[in-house]
Amino acid sequence: MTVATPTDRTRSALVHRDIALVIDDDDQVLRLVKRVLERAGFECVTVNDGSTAHEAAVEWRPDIILLDLMLGDTTGDQIMAELREDFRTRLIPVVFLTVRDSLKDKVEHLLSGADDYVTKPFVPEELVARLRAVMSRSTTTRGLSPLTGMSGNSDILREISRRLAQGQRFAVLYPDIDSFKSYNDHYGFLRGDDVIKTLATIILEVLEENHSAQHFAGHVGGDDFVVLTEPSMAEMIATEITKRFDEAIPALYDPIDRDRGWIESEERSGSMLRTPLVSVSIGIVIAEPGSYGSAAAVAARASEVKGVAKRMPGSKWVLDRRRPPERFS
Repeated sequence: MTVATPTDRTRSALVHRDIALVIDDDDQVLRLVKRVLERAGFECVTVNDGSTAHEAAVEWRPDIILLDLMLGDTTGDQIMAELREDFRTRLIPVVFLTVRDSLKDKVEHLLSGADDYVTKPFVPEELVARLRAVMSRSTTTRGLSPLTGMSGNSDILREISRRLAQGQRFAVLYPDIDSFKSYNDHYGFLRGDDVIKTLATIILEVLEENHSAQHFAGHVGGDDFVVLTEPSMAEMIATEITKRFDEAIPALYDPIDRDRGWIESEERSGSMLRTPLVSVSIGIVIAEPGSYGSAAAVAARASEVKGVAKRMPGSKWVLDRRRPPERFS
C-alpha cells in the first residue's frame, strides 16, 4: 500500500480542512487528483491498493471517499460493501471515479449506494464541485446527528429493521444521561453539549476497542443513544461505558461543584434543589429472532428497561431478563 499522508493529522480547531480518501491503482491518477483536491483546500490521503482501502478509511475517517471501480484483485463495489457494513465507515459518502461511462454503469452504481459517479478524464473544477455537493447533501439526507456526527433516528430504525428482517439475534443498548436537564440549566447548553459529546466519544471508543462486525451506534437525539451489538458483548460494553463516563464527567464541572459532588439550583417555589453529578443509565434488550414485529417495538422495550435503570442512583445498566414476547409489535 502507498499512502501519501499529510504532515499533520490533527485538524485545526480554527481552520477545518475536509479529508478526502482517494483509492486508485493508477499512481498517475492519484498524483493528479491529490494535486487538484489539495489546491481546493482538502487534505488528501491516497491509497493504491484496494485490499487496504477499508483499513485506511477506518484510520482516517475521511469526509468523502473517491473510489476507482477496478482495483486489481478487488473492485470498488466490494470495497463499498465493506464500508457500508462497518459502523465506523457506513456513513462516509462514496463517489466512484472510473473510465466506464455508459449510462447502464452509472445507474447501476448509483442505485447500489454510491453517492455520485465521475468519469475519467475529469474536469478539475467539476470534480471539486461535485465532491462538495455530495458532502453537503450527505449531511442532511443520511440523517446524521449534527452534534455528534453519528447516525440519527432514520438510520437507527433502518438498521434495527434490517436485522429484524434477516432474523438476526442481537443486543440493543439504550444509554441515557441522568440529571442532564439540571446540568444544562445550571451551566448552559454549550457545556451541556460537551456532556453529550463526551458520552458519544466514549461509546465509539469502547466499540472500536472491542470491535465486532455487529457493532452499530446512533444518536437518537438530546442525551439518548442506541448501540447494537452481539449479545455476548452487551454487558461488557455497558460496564465499560458506565465506568468511563463516571471517570470523565467530574472534569466537566466547576471545581466547587465537583468537590462537593452536586450542583444547587432554585426551584419555582423558591426552595433550593441539590442535584448529584450526571451519570448514565443503560437499558439492554436481547432481540430474539421473530420476537419483535418492528424497530419501534424494539426501541419501546429498550426504553422501558432504561427507565428501570434510571430509577436507581448513579451510573448503572439493566439487562431485560424477562422472556422475549411472543410477537411484540
